[in-house]
Amino acid sequence: MNKFLIFIGGMVAGALLLYAIGFRTESSLKEQLRRELIETLSNNPGNLNQEAEVQYVEVKGKKGNVTLHTGMPKDSVKILVGKPDEVNLDEIGNIHFEKWGYKMTNKHGVPREYQMPDLNIDFKDGKLNGVRQE
Repeated sequence: MNKFLIFIGGMVAGALLLYAIGFRTESSLKEQLRRELIETLSNNPGNLNQEAEVQYVEVKGKKGNVTLHTGMPKDSVKILVGKPDEVNLDEIGNIHFEKWGYKMTNKHGVPREYQMPDLNIDFKDGKLNGVRQE
Protein backbone atom coordinates (compact mmCIF):
# COMPACT_ATOMS: atom_id res chain seq x y z
CA MET A 1 0.00 0.00 0.00
CA ASN A 2 2.86 2.39 0.83
CA LYS A 3 4.50 1.83 -2.59
CA PHE A 4 1.16 2.48 -4.27
CA LEU A 5 0.80 5.86 -2.52
CA ILE A 6 4.35 6.80 -3.52
CA PHE A 7 3.54 5.82 -7.11
CA ILE A 8 0.34 7.92 -7.15
CA GLY A 9 2.19 10.84 -5.53
CA GLY A 10 4.86 10.65 -8.24
CA MET A 11 2.23 10.62 -10.97
CA VAL A 12 0.50 13.69 -9.52
CA ALA A 13 3.81 15.52 -9.12
CA GLY A 14 4.76 14.67 -12.72
CA ALA A 15 1.43 15.88 -14.06
CA LEU A 16 1.75 19.15 -12.14
CA LEU A 17 5.30 19.62 -13.43
CA LEU A 18 4.21 19.05 -17.05
CA TYR A 19 1.34 21.51 -16.61
CA ALA A 20 3.71 24.14 -15.16
CA ILE A 21 6.20 23.70 -18.02
CA GLY A 22 3.43 23.99 -20.62
CA PHE A 23 2.03 27.11 -18.97
CA ARG A 24 5.49 28.67 -18.85
CA THR A 25 6.13 27.89 -22.53
CA GLU A 26 2.81 29.46 -23.51
CA SER A 27 3.56 32.52 -21.39
CA SER A 28 7.03 32.90 -22.92
CA LEU A 29 5.54 32.73 -26.44
CA LYS A 30 3.04 35.46 -25.58
CA GLU A 31 5.85 37.53 -24.05
CA GLN A 32 7.98 37.11 -27.19
CA LEU A 33 5.12 38.24 -29.43
CA ARG A 34 4.43 41.20 -27.12
CA ARG A 35 8.11 42.28 -27.24
CA GLU A 36 8.12 41.90 -31.02
CA LEU A 37 5.04 44.11 -31.35
CA ILE A 38 6.52 46.76 -29.05
CA GLU A 39 9.79 46.70 -31.00
CA THR A 40 7.96 47.06 -34.31
CA LEU A 41 5.89 49.98 -33.05
CA SER A 42 8.86 51.72 -31.42
CA ASN A 43 10.94 51.49 -34.61
CA ASN A 44 8.22 53.31 -36.60
CA PRO A 45 6.65 55.92 -34.28
CA GLY A 46 4.00 58.06 -35.91
CA ASN A 47 4.13 56.25 -39.24
CA LEU A 48 0.42 55.57 -39.63
CA ASN A 49 0.67 54.77 -43.35
CA GLN A 50 2.85 51.74 -42.66
CA GLU A 51 0.54 50.57 -39.87
CA ALA A 52 -2.41 50.74 -42.29
CA GLU A 53 -0.57 48.41 -44.69
CA VAL A 54 -0.35 45.59 -42.14
CA GLN A 55 -2.87 42.89 -42.98
CA TYR A 56 -4.00 40.19 -40.57
CA VAL A 57 -5.11 36.74 -41.65
CA GLU A 58 -6.26 33.70 -39.67
CA VAL A 59 -5.00 30.38 -40.99
CA LYS A 60 -5.31 26.78 -39.91
CA GLY A 61 -1.80 25.50 -39.28
CA LYS A 62 -0.32 22.31 -37.86
CA LYS A 63 -0.79 23.68 -34.34
CA GLY A 64 -4.39 24.89 -34.87
CA ASN A 65 -5.86 28.24 -35.89
CA VAL A 66 -3.44 31.17 -35.65
CA THR A 67 -3.45 34.82 -36.70
CA LEU A 68 -0.57 36.03 -38.86
CA HIS A 69 0.21 39.52 -40.12
CA THR A 70 2.29 40.92 -42.95
CA GLY A 71 5.78 41.86 -41.87
CA MET A 72 5.92 39.11 -39.22
CA PRO A 73 9.39 37.47 -38.93
CA LYS A 74 9.62 33.92 -40.24
CA ASP A 75 10.79 32.61 -36.84
CA SER A 76 7.51 33.79 -35.29
CA VAL A 77 5.51 32.17 -38.09
CA LYS A 78 7.39 28.90 -37.54
CA ILE A 79 6.60 29.02 -33.80
CA LEU A 80 2.90 29.66 -34.43
CA VAL A 81 2.21 27.48 -37.50
CA GLY A 82 4.86 24.78 -37.20
CA LYS A 83 7.71 23.46 -39.34
CA PRO A 84 6.95 23.66 -43.08
CA ASP A 85 6.79 20.52 -45.23
CA GLU A 86 8.35 22.29 -48.23
CA VAL A 87 10.72 25.26 -48.47
CA ASN A 88 11.72 27.00 -51.71
CA LEU A 89 14.42 29.68 -51.69
CA ASP A 90 14.86 32.32 -54.40
CA GLU A 91 17.03 35.40 -54.70
CA ILE A 92 16.49 38.27 -57.11
CA GLY A 93 19.20 40.90 -56.79
CA ASN A 94 19.57 41.65 -53.09
CA ILE A 95 16.04 40.48 -52.23
CA HIS A 96 15.60 37.01 -50.70
CA PHE A 97 12.32 35.15 -51.18
CA GLU A 98 11.13 32.04 -49.33
CA LYS A 99 8.03 29.99 -50.00
CA TRP A 100 6.87 27.61 -47.30
CA GLY A 101 4.35 24.85 -48.02
CA TYR A 102 2.27 22.99 -45.44
CA LYS A 103 0.44 19.75 -46.27
CA MET A 104 -2.56 19.69 -43.93
CA THR A 105 -5.09 17.32 -45.49
CA ASN A 106 -4.96 14.38 -47.86
CA LYS A 107 -8.01 15.00 -50.06
CA HIS A 108 -7.20 12.47 -52.77
CA GLY A 109 -5.57 9.64 -50.80
CA VAL A 110 -2.14 10.03 -52.41
CA PRO A 111 1.13 9.48 -50.51
CA ARG A 112 2.32 12.54 -48.58
CA GLU A 113 5.38 13.16 -50.79
CA TYR A 114 3.07 13.66 -53.82
CA GLN A 115 0.56 15.96 -52.11
CA MET A 116 0.28 19.63 -52.98
CA PRO A 117 0.53 22.05 -50.03
CA ASP A 118 -2.80 23.31 -48.62
CA LEU A 119 -1.17 26.34 -47.00
CA ASN A 120 1.50 28.44 -48.72
CA ILE A 121 3.33 31.24 -46.92
CA ASP A 122 5.59 33.69 -48.76
CA PHE A 123 8.43 35.68 -47.19
CA LYS A 124 10.41 38.60 -48.58
CA ASP A 125 13.71 39.33 -46.81
CA GLY A 126 12.64 37.22 -43.81
CA LYS A 127 9.27 38.97 -43.31
CA LEU A 128 5.80 37.56 -44.06
CA ASN A 129 4.67 38.83 -47.45
CA GLY A 130 1.68 36.66 -48.43
CA VAL A 131 -0.52 33.72 -47.42
CA ARG A 132 -2.62 31.35 -49.54
CA GLN A 133 -4.76 28.58 -48.04
CA GLU A 134 -7.06 26.16 -49.85
